[in-house]
Amino acid sequence: MNLNDFIHFAAVAQHGGFTAAARATGVEKSRLSRSVARLEETIGARLIHRSTRSVSLTDAGQRFHQGCQTVLNSARAAFDSVAELQREPAGIVRLGCSVLAAQNFLAPILPRYLADHPKVTVIVEHGDVWINPLDHDLDIALTTRVEDLPESSLVAREIGRVRRILVAGRALTDQCAGLTHPDDLANVPLIARNDAVFDGEVRWQLGNADDAQSVRVTGSPRLVTNDLSVQLAAVSAGIGIALVPEMIVAPAIAEGSLRHVLPDWSTGEFRLHLVYPLPRGMLPSVRSFIDFLTANLWPNGRR
Repeated sequence: MNLNDFIHFAAVAQHGGFTAAARATGVEKSRLSRSVARLEETIGARLIHRSTRSVSLTDAGQRFHQGCQTVLNSARAAFDSVAELQREPAGIVRLGCSVLAAQNFLAPILPRYLADHPKVTVIVEHGDVWINPLDHDLDIALTTRVEDLPESSLVAREIGRVRRILVAGRALTDQCAGLTHPDDLANVPLIARNDAVFDGEVRWQLGNADDAQSVRVTGSPRLVTNDLSVQLAAVSAGIGIALVPEMIVAPAIAEGSLRHVLPDWSTGEFRLHLVYPLPRGMLPSVRSFIDFLTANLWPNGRR
């Protein structure tokens, strides 16, 4: 079937005849008639009652007209969606993420995105717990917690995988020099998250990629906090060794202000996602920002 035949039939039905439809659409009356005839031949049923004075739909024609409208509406929606892709991104985009992610990764790259998209305004909302975009009127949330998305209308787009590694400040260089195995961490001060401390003891699970070993690390904490910025400040001051996301500390390790301890050992990888409601994710402004973040946000992650 030809989509034009659907369009011509719908025009004849809407305007009540071939002459009126030809006048309204600018399509020749003979062409409209041929389109309707092709449809009738294909379907095997008469769609229109023709007389010298009037044209009316048969029962089959009325039913087909309803389905025809559905087809044409879907076609228009498809064309509109493609046209939407061509529009210049504009408007407000709201992103929810942690403070550390904003400071360490958004800050260096956001100016470039904004310069390339002068009609887009980005609003960043900070939070270190799960932020549901639907509850907070966000377009996008950056998170690792997508095991149970609270809404089926939310889409999670993986943008990278990151592991946690052991780091220490320069002040602990001598103390770290003799470390050859995770068991040696029992003799150095540790900085840990609250959920890694049990009965006053730090417990970390570390793996060695070379031989697939996995060991449980135990030691005494000098500082216990879920605030990663507090952990990193203590690490930099030489208070102890911390287990932190590699993506956060990679620049400091590269410049030498932090030291990567036991580089053969780390935690398993966790996945980073951009979460967004599907309808909003199709807007040019949001889509362009998602694509930009996917390409630029986590240069030190593992994909």
